[in-house]
Amino acid sequence: MAFGAAVSASMPAWDDVVQWASRTPALVNKMKGGYPRFFIHHVIQNLNSEVLSRLELAGPGCMVFPSSAIVSRCLETLTTDASSREIRVISFSLPRCFSNEFTPEEIKWASFEAVIYPSDIHSEFLAFWRESGEGISSRHAEYVLSLLEQMTYMENGKDSPSPASVSFLPEAVKLKCDKKAKRHIRSLIAELMTTEKDTFVMSHDVFLFPSGMSAIYAVSRALKATNLNRSQSVVVYGFPYAETVKGIEMTGWSHFRMHGHGSKTELDQLEADLVKGHRISALFCEFPSNPQLRSPDLRRLRMLADRYNFAIACDDTIGSCINVNVLPFADIVMTSLTKSFSGGSDVMGGCVVVNPQSPHFDTIYDALLSDWEDNYFPADAITLSKNCTDVVSRVQKSSFSAESIANLLNEHPAVERVNYPSLVGTRDFYEQAKREDGGYGFLLSVIFHEPAAAIGFYDNFRVAKGPSLGTNFTLAIPYAFLAHFRELEWAASYDVPSHIVRISVGLEDTDELLKVVGQALGCIPAEFTLSQSKV
Repeated sequence: MAFGAAVSASMPAWDDVVQWASRTPALVNKMKGGYPRFFIHHVIQNLNSEVLSRLELAGPGCMVFPSSAIVSRCLETLTTDASSREIRVISFSLPRCFSNEFTPEEIKWASFEAVIYPSDIHSEFLAFWRESGEGISSRHAEYVLSLLEQMTYMENGKDSPSPASVSFLPEAVKLKCDKKAKRHIRSLIAELMTTEKDTFVMSHDVFLFPSGMSAIYAVSRALKATNLNRSQSVVVYGFPYAETVKGIEMTGWSHFRMHGHGSKTELDQLEADLVKGHRISALFCEFPSNPQLRSPDLRRLRMLADRYNFAIACDDTIGSCINVNVLPFADIVMTSLTKSFSGGSDVMGGCVVVNPQSPHFDTIYDALLSDWEDNYFPADAITLSKNCTDVVSRVQKSSFSAESIANLLNEHPAVERVNYPSLVGTRDFYEQAKREDGGYGFLLSVIFHEPAAAIGFYDNFRVAKGPSLGTNFTLAIPYAFLAHFRELEWAASYDVPSHIVRISVGLEDTDELLKVVGQALGCIPAEFTLSQSKV
């Protein structure tokens, strides 16, 4: 497979990020790629175009998904009444005459669903693509694109005319269907999540998904279906990744509340609401949060969950199961495998682990299983399986370097504060779940006293710059401008100011990284350093 999706993009200057966030045409037109949920890969764009060409259509929008279940979810999210618009769903697959030429597994993956829609509602389809994480992968798109001319399609139960060259076996992209790859990934995750003292995780407790967001979206659907406490209410505690909130809201909970500061005051309020009789089915949190790197009080949350019978869903992507073990506190754990588990920045993936010790295990497991389908394309799984073999040593190394960098930045007079689990006020809560041999993670963010100092630092910081995190190379980005450009004041109210710089530390030599950080700090104008002093 030639077309893996790079999970970042190059944005070397602060102004590049601002122009991208504001969709300035001069910069947008130069972009050749980006994070797959925000920038549709050129192979997928080609597939969309070829589908329209095959249908002899020009003008409408087209979006391709791996399954009909995903298409149904997509249409349910539209604010536009799908029945009142010319929205068509067309199923593509190989004709039966190829059944002897392809294995059942190859035939399964040589199929997809195309949604054709008026171009004026394209933004709604893009929103679902971005917030659900359920779009087709570039490797899958490459495979079906190579077979498209030979495919038949069905719409409203009616088959299309067979292609003229249907008897000709095309030079298709070779599909490797190595089931060992998925077994290896699930077994490794189960092994890493297991602790001798607390919980023994089996591979069948692990579900694989095409992306971290699709895993979160699936968990939200499953927990809503469990209807714990006969409640359709959900709480998000702490300030999570922006799309996480949208994915949970998209599920259709009747009542959604975010305690975005993750503070003791908000936790007190949550408990007071529960005491008064308000019931929730689920609480979502990150451990720690992105980009404040604050850790929720998992022990107290677990106590409340046991007392008031709700489920805790925890995203441990930032902490990583190498550094922390959240299973003693969570009923279900979501992880973006795109990040440090892969490290290679060339494949997407996500997983869900249902805690076998959870009092709600059977209910949650059954709800998740009844909704789950294997949409993780084999070539993506094979790539991830190769990438993850050294995940333990990589996370340990990057965590060591990140702590050194965080401490260096924290001492600089131009820096107001550094967000890092060991430096923020919730360190004790992080320690509740920190493994004996674990570190404080590979991610940090820095807030300067003056925005101009942040710009000077970023523009002179000689590392890769762009979206994503957990890559094997160090990666920096002005996070608020990228994730909250149209709601900067709102984000600032949750301690995510517009001039925050997030740094994901990679595998470069620690001393070299410290030198590069020091050089960038040295480029900050003197007036922004001499006037400040550390207390």
